[in-house]
Amino acid sequence: MKNSVRRGAAGLAAGVAVVGLLAGCGDKVVKKGDLQSQIKEKVSAAATGSKVGDVTCDDNLKAKVKATTDCTVEIDGKKQTVTAVVDKVDGDKVSYSIKRKG
Repeated sequence: MKNSVRRGAAGLAAGVAVVGLLAGCGDKVVKKGDLQSQIKEKVSAAATGSKVGDVTCDDNLKAKVKATTDCTVEIDGKKQTVTAVVDKVDGDKVSYSIKRKG
């Protein structure tokens, strides 16, 4: 999947990130704090010329294909909702895409 983010808050569709899974109460998840950091990093890299502020996610991201969680990303002072969607789970790694909601 290719990364593409249009300047500013006009459009957001960041690329795929691969992260280690963390155990939580028996279920494998990407912890909310790690997810927020990774999304901020990916959006910042793709949103050239824009200021990316706080990222807040609703919950951990379960390591299950098609699992989702919504996150709010602040870009140039405007909040946007994105959805992290698990595309693939391979051992201790999960690949997910970040898509603008709406």
